[in-house]
Amino acid sequence: MDYFELLRYRKSTRKFRQDQIAQDNLTAVLAAANSAPVGSNLYKDIHLTVVQCRDALDKLSAAAVKRWEDKAKMKKIIGNTPDIELRQRVFDPFYGAPTVIFVSHRKQDLQPGIEFANVTCIAYSMHLAATCLGLGSVFIWGSLEAMREIPELDNTAVLNLPDDFEPLLGIAIGHPEQELKARDLKTDKLAINYL
Repeated sequence: MDYFELLRYRKSTRKFRQDQIAQDNLTAVLAAANSAPVGSNLYKDIHLTVVQCRDALDKLSAAAVKRWEDKAKMKKIIGNTPDIELRQRVFDPFYGAPTVIFVSHRKQDLQPGIEFANVTCIAYSMHLAATCLGLGSVFIWGSLEAMREIPELDNTAVLNLPDDFEPLLGIAIGHPEQELKARDLKTDKLAINYL
């Protein structure tokens, strides 16, 4: 599959089957992470945590579930969704994925902001690798944001991170409930100017 064909199949998956991904697929996704570009070549400032334990994911979900109760805030985040739909949704910030990989970065003083570029490159590399393998994936931000907003439900200690690292982004990976389908590539989603 060439790169542009890969992009046609890439999408955010929000419904996963419960069966775990194969170890060789996980190894390939982690190889993609290790192949991503990192600013100043500081790979030592990045840490990956693979979570496949449901109990750990449930603990990491607690703050996001609590934040979901704030309907006014959620409407601001997800848009004009009818109240009935908000009440009916059972919220799982990992969408039932059996594997979630958290990308953590050492806190930065020297080059503040580079950590967000680094973790995004790594997560996107894993996202494309998962697509290439026929797996579904989706970026995980809300649960980490919710733990920052609700400190009493901050369960990031579950990740057992090295000192001075914080989780900035995650990616949920698994077998999608619906097979990935090709779509047309669009060129009008982003505003562009030319100089």
